[in-house]
Amino acid sequence: MTGPGGHSDEPRTWFVDPLTGQPLEPESEQTSPLPVVRDAVPPRRRFRLGPALGIFGLILVLAVGTTATYQAKTAPPPSAQDLVLPDPTPPSRIEPVIEGWQPVQSDDHPLVFDVPPDWKIEDPDVAIGYETPAGDLVTLQGVARYHRDFCPGSDLSARATAGFTTIDEGEVGGVAQAAEETTLRWAEAAYGALGGQSPKTEIGKAGPVRVLEGGTTATAVTTTVVPAPDAPCPAPSVAITAIALPLRAVPGSGRYHVLLVQADQEIPDAVARDIVLKMGESIRRE
Repeated sequence: MTGPGGHSDEPRTWFVDPLTGQPLEPESEQTSPLPVVRDAVPPRRRFRLGPALGIFGLILVLAVGTTATYQAKTAPPPSAQDLVLPDPTPPSRIEPVIEGWQPVQSDDHPLVFDVPPDWKIEDPDVAIGYETPAGDLVTLQGVARYHRDFCPGSDLSARATAGFTTIDEGEVGGVAQAAEETTLRWAEAAYGALGGQSPKTEIGKAGPVRVLEGGTTATAVTTTVVPAPDAPCPAPSVAITAIALPLRAVPGSGRYHVLLVQADQEIPDAVARDIVLKMGESIRRE
């Protein structure tokens, strides 16, 4: 039943303090929502690693995150196992296939070859090259050199140089022509006289070389070059050998991969042809 003013005539329940006899707060106030109590500790921050932090930056971030989590007490601190970082995986070491020799790698070619122990190996990302009289650039990657810097008048002097190069599939009619054309391009670029005069060359016969651990036959061509007499520290002649792999060796690339070796001849300690072919036989996948 409702009385005047819309209030219920039924008796209202009051809560009285048993010690003082004073009424407590009305029921409506008692049942009002409790205030929200916020944690004084901010939530755990997220950290983003930059490339420059590396392994030491990662250790620092883990330590900071652990401290913040422990203060907030929203979760138990991580176990020691959670904080242990895995040991970094050591880079795979490529071993030579010719005992006593050393492997040569290239960042731009999926292949490796071996050179004798007295050759100097450049870093895998180093490229060296020449510009042809026509303005084309020929380069080698995965470079090793023999008797490097023997000539003070040349920045790229060496009694022999070896490395990988390529020639596009559409530029030649097959693997033998790829090897031959590569030797001629390098003869022109490295030993052509000033004024565009081509060096004197003699092209040898193509021959087979077993590569990729004997599973593939490459083609080798050696062109003999007589350097211009005005070149610094010239040798009487230079043997330029190109060992071209068939297209199926690196399928889908559209290029012939070629190991090129330039070696001064008719000098003391000249690199013999059998050493060059042995280097070619050591070609394998990285």
